[in-house]
Amino acid sequence: MDENKMVTGKVKKPGKRGRKPAKIDLKAKLERSRQSARECRARKKLRYQYLEELVSSKERAICALREELEMVPPLYT
Repeated sequence: MDENKMVTGKVKKPGKRGRKPAKIDLKAKLERSRQSARECRARKKLRYQYLEELVSSKERAICALREELEMVPPLYT
């Protein structure tokens, strides 16, 4: 059989397989990249704010528990 023919009888087109790359507008691609970077930085900032608030609330809870522990009389003297 000829290399360009499949078993079904259809002719294969020689060359690369898969989709051909679409013509990409470079300016649009750069703008999407910039927008994605802005959104990533905003998410990162929110995450750090959340973590800082979480740490400060845990530190306040620890201080409150230490104060409560100091008020408890010792069991053994």
